[in-house]
Amino acid sequence: MRLLNTKTLELEEFSDDSIPPYAILSHRWQAKEVVFRDLETSPAFTEPRFKKLSDTCAQALRDDLGYVWVDTCCIDKGSSAELSESINSMYEWYRCAVVCYVYLNDVTESSATESSSFSSSVWFTRGWTLQELIAPSNVQFFNAEWQKLGSKLDLKDDISTITGIPVGVLTGELAAQELSIAQRMSWASHRTTTKVEDNAYSLLKLFDINIPILYGEKEKAFIRLQEEIMKQSDDQTLFAWKISDGETYHGLLAKSPAAFADSGDIVRLLPSWNKSPYSMTNLGLSIEIPMISWAMDTYFAALDIQKERAKERLGVFLTFLPEKNQYARIMLEGEYLAEFDSVTLASKCEYRKIYVRQVISGKPKLPEKIYGFWLRHFPARDTHKEAEFDVMSWNKWDHNERLFVIPTGQRGTAGIIRYKLGSGLDRTENLKLGFDSMFNPVVQFGGQRYSAGSFGTPTMKDFHVMMGTEWMDTKYLGVYKGDRLSGVDEEDTWLRILVKEGTVKGKRMWVVHIGYAEESSWQKDAICDGCEMPAKQRTLPTKTMVSKPPTLSGTTVSNVITVKIQFTVYDINVATAVISIFALPVMNMLMRFIQIIDLPPSKNLNS
Repeated sequence: MRLLNTKTLELEEFSDDSIPPYAILSHRWQAKEVVFRDLETSPAFTEPRFKKLSDTCAQALRDDLGYVWVDTCCIDKGSSAELSESINSMYEWYRCAVVCYVYLNDVTESSATESSSFSSSVWFTRGWTLQELIAPSNVQFFNAEWQKLGSKLDLKDDISTITGIPVGVLTGELAAQELSIAQRMSWASHRTTTKVEDNAYSLLKLFDINIPILYGEKEKAFIRLQEEIMKQSDDQTLFAWKISDGETYHGLLAKSPAAFADSGDIVRLLPSWNKSPYSMTNLGLSIEIPMISWAMDTYFAALDIQKERAKERLGVFLTFLPEKNQYARIMLEGEYLAEFDSVTLASKCEYRKIYVRQVISGKPKLPEKIYGFWLRHFPARDTHKEAEFDVMSWNKWDHNERLFVIPTGQRGTAGIIRYKLGSGLDRTENLKLGFDSMFNPVVQFGGQRYSAGSFGTPTMKDFHVMMGTEWMDTKYLGVYKGDRLSGVDEEDTWLRILVKEGTVKGKRMWVVHIGYAEESSWQKDAICDGCEMPAKQRTLPTKTMVSKPPTLSGTTVSNVITVKIQFTVYDINVATAVISIFALPVMNMLMRFIQIIDLPPSKNLNS
């Protein structure tokens, strides 16, 4: 360690085990500061720029101290090795000093408690002065004329108000390391440094971290600091920072301390839900975390954090990226952190091992996709002009809009349509649309209204039971599961199921087209301006029985809407004529298919 002799004003070097008592200076750098090279030659201490150094030595002599340490002249900044060692050692040097002199050249008043200029001093806004305030136990404040304003203990309440640092940390009753990572980061959130990298380097020992000093890496230095913190701590308040740009993707690590400005009351929550270690990989931050489907392609991920005087766990929002098992952090509906109701949501969570990309931060998000489906076409299973049917959905069904939308915070089934066939037949057809836990679209056409697990129970008609996910199993009749990127494209002898991403009235959404094979090719729809339409394969003559626009009537009762509507149907005689040319085996296959689809509900459930 290199120290300045207060009597001879010469630099002297000491080994770690022979360092004498010394004072240390904390100040705001000004123009033409005295540097190491200036003291190697014959310095002229009468020059104005030497005054701060001379006054520091004079104050140390009054305190019976023979040495002082001043960062401007006791470090050879021309040596990168020495600079790196000094930055990693500086917190300890301040901690071990007998006294730290804080020189406020922009404060002229002699009393800090009566001075507005004390609280507005630039010294409180600089990055490096944070550790210089916290590390030493004895801190004395001086104004521009070297008049004493008071000690850190004397001014603790004022300093706490200015900096946000708890009084207990200022008095030494509470170690800074006992507070959460987010709280400590918040102390640096309003501070600035001349070099971007120093936003990170000035915080190293506040988190008991050592990293190589690499000027020129800009914001990467702060990312490296956080990565190193992760190696030493499982405190997930590291992820509790504010997203300022809701239109871009983000990683789990912040770009600067400024993102923690509103995190001063975020603390760890114990016991922890997250037991597995996490680390940075070439695929992103690898972490196993409890998640629940929350919005389109978006999960609510629970963290082991909470607000200081609150009870609820907090979580962040993660969205799918096109790459397998990769995610990005986003802002959802203006929120970057939200309360995670442990009572109602814990049982619905699934632990997932995922990768959260960091390098994607700042990339523009895709336009928002509606959390649901637009029903472009689905066939009527009746030859009558009117086919009565029931709709169960989260949103109020509107035949003109034909949208099923799941509200934020819910998951599973978007909507159910149950056809009630006429002619006195107790036959029904069920259409269900929803998403599984990985946001893959799932369709049921035919099959049963009630899931096997709930059938016969008192709650089988309960709305939330009906809108669950149990039916989304491809072993059940008529269930088709797609892919979150490519949708659904299924075809058998009689039926075509298409679910493709499209743009309807300027909004991204899943577009559903269900029809018999002869009618199932896509046709350009006036309000669909972005549907991915496969080439037409076959057509048959059709006959419409609709003489006027569809009409809607009905009422909503407990989210269930009964609707009467007219459909376009196909002339049975034409279809029969075409079918009659096929061989007998094909006809037998047709009859078996009709029997399966049109069985009464009670028989279908048992099959």
